[in-house]
Amino acid sequence: MDENSDYRFVLLDAVEGLRAKAEANSGTGLYDQGRQMAYYEILESILQSAEIAGLTVADVGLAGFDAGRLVGLKSSKAA
Repeated sequence: MDENSDYRFVLLDAVEGLRAKAEANSGTGLYDQGRQMAYYEILESILQSAEIAGLTVADVGLAGFDAGRLVGLKSSKAA
């Protein structure tokens, strides 16, 4: 693999894992709510960075994903 492919693999693997954990977290306690907020902050940051870099949500593995839904918001970057 070339260096760019390595970075892409690492990014997409991390995003896939974060998205899966965020969508699987269904607890309602304070701890689970805090985790959802953390997932929201991380994934929303990835979406913002992708937008700045001229990438699509699909490019970073978040096609069809709305990070705001994790915390009851409608994300401005929803796919």
